[in-house]
Amino acid sequence: MVSLNQEKERKFFIGVCNLDLHIHHCQSLKEKRRVIKSLEEKLKNRFNISCCEFGDLNLWQRAQLAAITCSNEMNVVNSVMKAIIKFIEQHSSVTIVSSECRIL
Repeated sequence: MVSLNQEKERKFFIGVCNLDLHIHHCQSLKEKRRVIKSLEEKLKNRFNISCCEFGDLNLWQRAQLAAITCSNEMNVVNSVMKAIIKFIEQHSSVTIVSSECRIL
């Protein structure tokens, strides 16, 4: 947690969301990569964030995705992270198994 004094001293905030995803109806790594790359591009274009797959690289139906954003206002970072999760929840080809979001 950031205290009010620290918040005033900071110049920017970094939001990091680690997402564990299940990919529906996936039968190969090639298909997984297609689904994940498509999702990454949609997230980057819609939210202007950085995004990368970082785990479960050789599992067909699982993926770990990191989504990173930054702003000079904590509430903007927080709302972007919530919007990212909501957007992915509405994406029909994946389900969020677990998520962990932090503000640095």
